[in-house]
Amino acid sequence: MDALSMKRRRLLVLATAIGLVAWCGLGFYRRQNGGFTGGIYDPEYRVPGVLPGSWADRSGFQAGDRVISVEGRRVEELGMESRWPLAFAPRVGQKHRFVVERKGERVTLDVVYEPPFRAAVNARVGAMLVGFGFLSFGLWAFFTAVTSPALTMAHIGLVAGAAMLLGRGPNLGAWNGVKDHLSTAATVLLYILLLRFFVTFPRPKPVGESRLAVWATYGAWGCLLALLVAELVVHPVLYYTTGSVAGPLMLVYGLLIIAAIGHTVVKSTRAELRDSGMNVILGGFLVAIAGIVSSFVPGLNLPGWTSALSILAIPLTMALAVRRQARRDATLVSTGGAG
Repeated sequence: MDALSMKRRRLLVLATAIGLVAWCGLGFYRRQNGGFTGGIYDPEYRVPGVLPGSWADRSGFQAGDRVISVEGRRVEELGMESRWPLAFAPRVGQKHRFVVERKGERVTLDVVYEPPFRAAVNARVGAMLVGFGFLSFGLWAFFTAVTSPALTMAHIGLVAGAAMLLGRGPNLGAWNGVKDHLSTAATVLLYILLLRFFVTFPRPKPVGESRLAVWATYGAWGCLLALLVAELVVHPVLYYTTGSVAGPLMLVYGLLIIAAIGHTVVKSTRAELRDSGMNVILGGFLVAIAGIVSSFVPGLNLPGWTSALSILAIPLTMALAVRRQARRDATLVSTGGAG
């Protein structure tokens, strides 16, 4: 690639990254006073269940209630809460009047929105940390190593940023489904790009040259895109099924990633693993796994963002490995292939 094309690509990557960070920052700023609901009703506009002591319980909802209207507007016009018009976006301390049908009678409930609870805030912060970390380390590798794996790292960083940061942007009211679905699609694509990285790093594997494998990998993601688009134009009931579609896809891609890493470990010598930086990447995965497992250990009382911080060991070690391989290749070229 000539210098001008590389400069343009770098500017495009940098502009996209800045846009993602700015979008997330704007959303974080605007959502500071946003009230938390967690979703009251299902696609049939019924309250599926109420946990004792929860916000829904304190608001007077009961399991089986069917929501009739909110602030005088029929719930069928409003749709799911994630699709409410921007004017209905709840703020902390704001009150909405719900009318529900309960055992054949209509009951009026005045609902006051509360601040998001700690677990929800930690989840948001954790997602932003992961997205920003992948984005930063991907750009670091891309701007410091002019290799094919470095370009893949840039793609991974941008897609991870889209997956984690798009959904944290400003409230778009009835258009929230667009950014949420883009985030879902980007999350699955992130797994595909990680698979692509480990199929081609530190050296390409035969399966990476198979057109059938490539078509199958991206074809499944294309089917998910079609489902997400269909959800946007029809009933939001599909929103509750996309998770069951995206989840298995990510599981399959995750298993394939493990298989690709295992293939590299089995087929490489210790010296090759060290020189390519794969041993560093394996260490990053161990750190991430340890951090995630520790978050479930009772009695540790770790901050909610600990597991998210440990996950950043993966993109960090991947970037380090890419840079190490690039330096090694440059050394081999300068010495005429010796070593």
